[in-house]
Amino acid sequence: MMTYHAPLLRIAPLALAAALWSTSPAHALVNGTDTSSFSAVGAVGGATGVLIADNWVLTAAHVANGIGASTISFESLLGSSLIDGVYTFTSDAFPNNDIALLHLATAIDADTPILNDKVIKASQATSLGTLTIATAQNQSPNGVGTTTAITAKPSYTDSSSGTSYTVNWLITNGPAYVEGGDSGSALFKGAVSDSGGSLLLGVASASLTDAFGNPESAFVQVASYKSWIDSTMASSGQQARWLSSPVPEPSTVSLFAVAGLLALGHRGARALRRSAS
Repeated sequence: MMTYHAPLLRIAPLALAAALWSTSPAHALVNGTDTSSFSAVGAVGGATGVLIADNWVLTAAHVANGIGASTISFESLLGSSLIDGVYTFTSDAFPNNDIALLHLATAIDADTPILNDKVIKASQATSLGTLTIATAQNQSPNGVGTTTAITAKPSYTDSSSGTSYTVNWLITNGPAYVEGGDSGSALFKGAVSDSGGSLLLGVASASLTDAFGNPESAFVQVASYKSWIDSTMASSGQQARWLSSPVPEPSTVSLFAVAGLLALGHRGARALRRSAS
């Protein structure tokens, strides 16, 4: 049995059922190190986002919801910009479709990552090899660590309530893993030294615990939301960079069952009012 914990967010605590959730103080990316690279990865309040175009940042929906009507900027190694628009894939509560786009009032020119557009199935996850987590929280100025994937889960069913959630998670189990404050952190393919041109697989959504109490990390796969990302950004004249990357063949030793992906659902969007100066 796998359990998941509260969103990895420090912007605004969420009131959640105690039977399903636990909260913990923010810590550094476990087994991560400080880095001055990953300039497309920046801070969003007490969490993280990934710059995927000059005026667009990808993050977790619960990070975007935590912004509310506050005046918050995206702070990166290349500069900062006020967030003037928030777009979430759905208005459903966490952890359903935990992905969002933030629009920046001022462009930030950076070498952005390439987004993976092939959904990774459970049977392919263990063959991905080394992966890299990059966060803009808890370490200075950014944090980075390597991990490996163990499975992919398009849906999650809570064993106590029977409630099913659409999550589209890619799940990793170390050596580095995310904790409080790391929501929205980037997961890249390979052992990479910077975000520019690297293949972005997902953004951090939740911390998990397996049946033995071992920590795991759940990242929302960007490939599952390609159509929504493209359509949301279309009116701005900017687009994310996508790559049809080959996925590894299923391992002959370890195969995991995977449920069919649910069709992309409705999207919610709201524009933030900029404060008068």
